[in-house]
Amino acid sequence: MQFKDFVALLGEEFEFDTAGIEENTTFADINFDEFDLIELVMSIEDKYRVEIDDDFLQHVQTIGEFAAYLKEKIE
Repeated sequence: MQFKDFVALLGEEFEFDTAGIEENTTFADINFDEFDLIELVMSIEDKYRVEIDDDFLQHVQTIGEFAAYLKEKIE
């Protein structure tokens, strides 16, 4: 999954404008809390049939890190 595809997924799932989101944008920058992240993970796991590692979730900070992780898992 490319970065732009992940950003588009965020916009679709959470219905917000993704303009200005860059790879170094943090989840805090877009007002994501832990519940939003859990909802995102559940959606991704369902849609792409992958399992997101809990250790990764505890340490991920940026949108770019998450996109890179998904690219590795999905492709």
